[in-house]
Amino acid sequence: MATSNSVSTIFTNYVPAANAYGSSNNSNYVGSYNSNYDMATSLFQPSSSQSAQLDSYAQNALAKALDLYTNKKYTQAIAVFKQAIGYSPSSSTAINAYNYMAQSYLQLGDNNSAINTYKKSLVADPSQDATHTSLAKIYYSQGNYSSAVNEFAKAAKLNPSSGNIYSLGQGYMADGQYNNAMKEFAQVRRMAPNQSYGDFGMGQVYAKQGQYSDAIASFQKAIKINPKDWNAYSEMGYALADSGQLAQAQQVVSTLQPNNANLSSQLSTYIYGKTKPQMTSKAYSMFGSPLLTVMGPGTKVADLGNYNMVNPNAQQTFSVAFQFSKPMDVASVQNVQNWTISRSSGTSLSQDYNYGMPIQPTEVSLPYNPTSVVYDPSSFTATVLFSINQNATADATIDPSHIQFGFNGKDITGMTMDPKANEYTGFSGFA
Repeated sequence: MATSNSVSTIFTNYVPAANAYGSSNNSNYVGSYNSNYDMATSLFQPSSSQSAQLDSYAQNALAKALDLYTNKKYTQAIAVFKQAIGYSPSSSTAINAYNYMAQSYLQLGDNNSAINTYKKSLVADPSQDATHTSLAKIYYSQGNYSSAVNEFAKAAKLNPSSGNIYSLGQGYMADGQYNNAMKEFAQVRRMAPNQSYGDFGMGQVYAKQGQYSDAIASFQKAIKINPKDWNAYSEMGYALADSGQLAQAQQVVSTLQPNNANLSSQLSTYIYGKTKPQMTSKAYSMFGSPLLTVMGPGTKVADLGNYNMVNPNAQQTFSVAFQFSKPMDVASVQNVQNWTISRSSGTSLSQDYNYGMPIQPTEVSLPYNPTSVVYDPSSFTATVLFSINQNATADATIDPSHIQFGFNGKDITGMTMDPKANEYTGFSGFA
């Protein structure tokens, strides 16, 4: 066996020799050894004392920096956190200083410095799953989902808690890795069956993929587990709205309103955006001569407008104004090709133009499109302008109550008209 050169072996070899001889012949050697040992000890003790003192300085600096942080003096706090790290770079105090310093940078809106600080903290101690998660959340907020997933995965590997696995699932979902996200959320559900967030996450993945019935079912499971999971209610409301179940989504708004007004308001706004625009009422027209749509079959054209219409072949511009339920796209409303003017027909004779009676030779022809349309964004009102011509014998007739106005344009968000409320006649109203 080779001779060991370890300190313990040397010490063992020497001590028995001194004890065995115990004579003045060896006293000089033993004394020399003890003297060297004492010198080494004396050199070590000041170093240990100095380290303890530096740790104390670091802790004091950390406490001061935390006071500054608590008082929202983030710039000053960062400077003192750096001092704490400088005093004792490899201590737990330094790790705390790094992490609080990163949070200070976040409060100042300096995400890049926060990222760099968290990375330094992880170099000092790579086993911090919470720090990996904090770093991941910054990447997530920046839309850098692949980096977020990488950090969430490290956190979950270090500490496979249901919370860390849930965060990893959220990262996968944001990155479009829906199958991986579903696996993580299913794992959360197995690990924490009495918690709602496994089903909640699965519902989010289904909704992202347009599988709204499955999404709604998952959110309902989450709510059954935790009847106060208002986020699950909210997400279910979005899924209902996206699937066209607007009335049911509105019921969710009513449930949320007394419990979480913020979520309720956000969902209500979203439902409003998903609601198709409607023609809701007639409005007062400031342009042209308002058409009296209450007048029925056989109305003389000469009785509609000004005195000029008693003359053969006279022409006059008439108007009808409509109010919409939502802000409309100006270009869409003012495009005359999106409007139609026609003789109405319905399921009964009362709804038909001229009550379904044969059209007389004296009946005027209607223009298929308006002459122009003027839209007022402040009142959601469109004024439709069109011309009516008197005939050559000045005895033209018309049925204003059964003239049908139709619109097939879009609102300001691009939503098309509700087909149940995009037409109007004076007799039937809006349909």
